[in-house]
Amino acid sequence: MTKEETSLPCNHNSNYGNIILKDEGVSISLRSSNPFSDTVKIELIKYQDILRVHYDKGFLSKWPKLYIETTTTSKKIEINVADLNILQKFVDKLNSRIFEVKNKENTPKQSSADKLKEAKELLDIGALNQDEFDEIKQKYLKEF
Repeated sequence: MTKEETSLPCNHNSNYGNIILKDEGVSISLRSSNPFSDTVKIELIKYQDILRVHYDKGFLSKWPKLYIETTTTSKKIEINVADLNILQKFVDKLNSRIFEVKNKENTPKQSSADKLKEAKELLDIGALNQDEFDEIKQKYLKEF
């Protein structure tokens, strides 16, 4: 299932582009401000590689800034963004995606034996009938 992509217009070191939340991570696409150059630099940072995301309101500069700290070579990315409200919503969505990915990785997978045991418990309390249990049992016994 593909999630809706969220895009944030930005600039970094005189390069302009977008930061896009994709299924696999954050894609940073920057184009040179030079009108004669059509070079685009694209970087994908996987959600599981992000240590911290935060922003400031642009007190020291005129632009609000997005900060992304990653595990890969302790990289810190600072990106200027034009609109603080859009940035706040973007950071909320980004943190939510990071949480989903990291939570999914830490969720232990149930073994076939655990699933079979759970089905037996459902049979014992009457949530499954014998035929339903036998069908589930056959499915998981094939996996052994």
